[in-house]
Amino acid sequence: MTLIKKGPSRREFVQRITTGAVGLAAAGYLDGAKLAAADVTPPGKKACAEKITVLNPLGVPPAVHLKPQARRMDTLDGKTIYFVNDGYPGSDNVLYEMMDWFKANYPTTNVVYKYKSQQGGLGFDAQDPPLWEEMNQKADAMIIGVGH
Repeated sequence: MTLIKKGPSRREFVQRITTGAVGLAAAGYLDGAKLAAADVTPPGKKACAEKITVLNPLGVPPAVHLKPQARRMDTLDGKTIYFVNDGYPGSDNVLYEMMDWFKANYPTTNVVYKYKSQQGGLGFDAQDPPLWEEMNQKADAMIIGVGH
């Protein structure tokens, strides 16, 4: 019994997929956010009259508006620094270590530990208006423990 082979060989199939994927990626990347026509015909093969039109999956990122850093304090003596835990596992340990360091190296600095409410979300995105208001009134500086 003889098998009649129809279609491309496994090697030709993989070559077409690879060439097509690279061609599509390069066409989308090099052409910015515009439409791109990609030729996915492997080298040495007859070109097909049909072409595929694709969109760039990267999209167009929004403009970045830079904000200046906060002014550096002249001294930490007599200042109040809030250490805020946003709920990320393990961040409390880091904040406690930092508080101990400040107590040892800046004994006249007041350190306050607060756990941010998880109201309205989790972690950094959570809103805690009463805490922000308290810090606006009482804090000279704030250190927040965020994960990663």
